[in-house]
Amino acid sequence: MRSSVSPAITRRQALRCFGLAGTALLAASHLRAAPLTSAASSAPAAPSLSGPQAGYYRFKIGEIEALALQDGGLTPPPDQGPFGVGEKTGAVSAALDDALLPTDRLHLAFNVLLVRIGSQLVLIDSGAGANYGPAAGFLPASLANAGVKPDQISAVILTHAHGDHFGGLVNAQTGALNFPNARIFMARKEHAFWTQTAPDLSGMAVPADAAKGFTAGAQAVLTAIKPRLQRVDAGDKILDGIELLDTPGHTPGHLAVVISSGREQLLHFVDAAHHHALSFAHPEWRFAYDTDPALATETRKKLFDRAAADRLRLFGAHMPFPALGRVQKTGGAYTYHQEPFLLG
Repeated sequence: MRSSVSPAITRRQALRCFGLAGTALLAASHLRAAPLTSAASSAPAAPSLSGPQAGYYRFKIGEIEALALQDGGLTPPPDQGPFGVGEKTGAVSAALDDALLPTDRLHLAFNVLLVRIGSQLVLIDSGAGANYGPAAGFLPASLANAGVKPDQISAVILTHAHGDHFGGLVNAQTGALNFPNARIFMARKEHAFWTQTAPDLSGMAVPADAAKGFTAGAQAVLTAIKPRLQRVDAGDKILDGIELLDTPGHTPGHLAVVISSGREQLLHFVDAAHHHALSFAHPEWRFAYDTDPALATETRKKLFDRAAADRLRLFGAHMPFPALGRVQKTGGAYTYHQEPFLLG
């Protein structure tokens, strides 16, 4: 019986294609190239290659359409960054060097995830808005470049009340909501924590005035979004295909999000980890902005263990754009593998 021919390209066909390409290149190399001269050419002037990035990357989770959106980022010196609090001097730079990364700067991206589930456009966090000056606040441009209008967003999941996640909810000049038609979901215990008269931020390794700024910023935005806010608990079903996970430590009500379609899943671990090398190679290291550092470490390891065991696809709020990858357990630590991507 004759077997059916698969439409997929076979290994032999692929090798033949590459071979033909190589033959063409070899033949071309024997042709005499026209010399470059300083004389005027008929070709148009070369355009500048500088300018803003598009700021988005399209991908799918099963049948769910998704966009990774860039909002900016920070590049602090390692000794002024939030990693390795309490570790010996030079430990962070040494870890960066071990990972073959520059040792003079940390690179922390701000990423936002948008998914389409049925007719619903769901944004997970809202970027930094005006909170970080010119270093961030690019989400509106990234959405516009992708053809998405703010009034088309039907839901925002606010994973926790830090400025790089809630800053894009409210227009800093007018006080208007930037996503006027969106329901805003937030963990009940996260809301309860930040709306106290004096939330306990003693676990954070930041100056007292900075802690007060965290509280003031959170309380201001929670007041502004109150008409659209819906408080939920981890495990509540807000939409088909979305699961909210209780992942405390970074903040008391920090949420991670699992997005599922068919047999495919994506775990958005948000701020359970902040750096693709440091957070994975040293999951025990204290991070300055964790409200409960010990609990944050426990949560981080639990998420990494689950993701490694189940080979889950990951998205991270501060991973290198487009923030997709997987994790592998390597002894007592972990290795992050960024997902390669192709256009098309």
